[in-house]
Amino acid sequence: MIEDLKSLTNSNVTTKALIKGGYMAVELGKQYEEEKEKRHQAEAELAALKATINQYLNSKQALVEAINK
Repeated sequence: MIEDLKSLTNSNVTTKALIKGGYMAVELGKQYEEEKEKRHQAEAELAALKATINQYLNSKQALVEAINK
């Protein structure tokens, strides 16, 4: 695992790789939280759009039924 971390951080020194890896982990954690928030926002927007479409389709169906009576 240490060798993988050294390769990932482009460092030959274990201590330096561990420090860089720690900083990378913090940065990736921040990026993950930002992406998670964006995903939640996109899901909320999608739900709102689906509700709007369903309302439109229901209104259209009610109008068609009213015209045909």
